[in-house]
Amino acid sequence: MDPIWLLVLLPFAALSGWLAAWRGRPETSSPPTPGVISETYYRSINFLANDQHDEALDVLAKALEDYDESLEIQLALGTLFRRRGEIEKATQIHQSLISRPGLSPEQKSLVLFELANDYLKAGLLDRSENLLLELGAEDGFRESALRLLVQIYESERDWERAIAAAGRLDSLTVEMWGPVIAQYYCELGERDLSGGDYAAAKERADQALKLNRNCARAIILRGRLDALTGRHQQAVTTWMRLCDEHPEMLNEVARLVQASAESLQQPGVYVDFLNRALEMASDERLQLLLVDCLSKQGRTEEAESQLLSWVEQHASLSGLHRLLELRSDQKPGTPFERDYQMVRKVTGKLLADRAGYECRFCGFQGKSLHWQCPGCRHWGTTVPKAAAIKLP
Repeated sequence: MDPIWLLVLLPFAALSGWLAAWRGRPETSSPPTPGVISETYYRSINFLANDQHDEALDVLAKALEDYDESLEIQLALGTLFRRRGEIEKATQIHQSLISRPGLSPEQKSLVLFELANDYLKAGLLDRSENLLLELGAEDGFRESALRLLVQIYESERDWERAIAAAGRLDSLTVEMWGPVIAQYYCELGERDLSGGDYAAAKERADQALKLNRNCARAIILRGRLDALTGRHQQAVTTWMRLCDEHPEMLNEVARLVQASAESLQQPGVYVDFLNRALEMASDERLQLLLVDCLSKQGRTEEAESQLLSWVEQHASLSGLHRLLELRSDQKPGTPFERDYQMVRKVTGKLLADRAGYECRFCGFQGKSLHWQCPGCRHWGTTVPKAAAIKLP
């Protein structure tokens, strides 16, 4: 049950308790007046009906402090305080419950789990981790504790422990944790690569691909390692795997393919890659790279013809901007040059405000690629925005 609705039922629970207590008193006693409880109930319902959750919580919390000490209600109140950012209040409630005598082992574990959540929310990761490791030894809280431990290890960038915790979850649940663990291995591989340990980085990338053979990040990393060790043809072959498995990521390796093609002294390798990539992904950025490549090779008319066809077919704003650049470069000192420059300025301003990447899960947008979405914290859900701005 949602804690807010649990607290809404508080007045009924309190009223029932009062009536039970009254029945056990001498006959001369008079029953408690339920007016206060009724008022609390209707005020909280009114606040909830108007989406004023904080006000409803304030009313119910006051009633709780005055009339109810049940463990379930106290836990619900602590959860609601934590949800709205009042971590100190939530922690105080849960710490007071721990010291309450008569708690069963299951109840104590439940309170400790909520306290671990409080510490996690407050950024006290060591305290939270210690409690969760203790709870992870119990069957009832093992899965929940491991999930929070994964969050902690991700925050600390402790990828070895994250792999261990996620591996245990993979065996405990029906969820597929392999793709997430593959990302952890890629993180370790990136770290090894930065430290110059190419052999260790290669091993990490291979471990990631064993867990998720279609992991775009691992494919890119594996190709980079091939290129860094002089195996440029193998690097291009590795990156070409993205054509079938992750065409939306082809632009991310285009410049890498170009560098390897130059090292091989085979410019045709780069052109072939771009043509193949454009067959698989209708990405305007790849088209612009092909136009630039053809222009540098002196094939200006072919480049302009391809670009004009692309703009007409896809109504691409980026394509139009590049076409205007080509036209203005070809007609310096003519009346058309000023017109081209003016329109280029307008299209350039529109393009400058475009976000380059978007999370498929939560819609977070950003200018750079994040393998873990900063918004929802999911792995591998952020991809380039392939859709072009359409012209009317």
